[in-house]
Amino acid sequence: MTTPHELRPILDELMEFEPLFHRTRVAMSRDEFDAVVDPEFREIGASGARYTRDYVQSVVERRRLRGEVNDAAELGWRVDRPALSRIAPDTYLVTYRLAQAHRVTERSSIWRFTENRWSVLFHQGTVVESGLEA
Repeated sequence: MTTPHELRPILDELMEFEPLFHRTRVAMSRDEFDAVVDPEFREIGASGARYTRDYVQSVVERRRLRGEVNDAAELGWRVDRPALSRIAPDTYLVTYRLAQAHRVTERSSIWRFTENRWSVLFHQGTVVESGLEA
């Protein structure tokens, strides 16, 4: 997917949040999570499991309380192939590839701009390569 030139600034802005839940800027506190994650948020994980907003928030909170490193860059993960499509007024689909130490996933998030802020509605990860060496 190629991002149209006029959407590039929006893609750059949204990639500040991605990979979702693995950036210092996102979900490090309950207030930050609430500010970014839509009340109707849903996720389909790379495992195929479905997650509610409440479940994801509890996982993020546990990571924060344990002091786990949650930032993709610090973990050595690589993000590439970012792309953006407008799917409705003020609503966009972000896609990218995430290379972790043990797998590569294709990721997608649906973001909406409302009330002068971005809010994520949906996220999905799909494993495309597994068993990679670190």
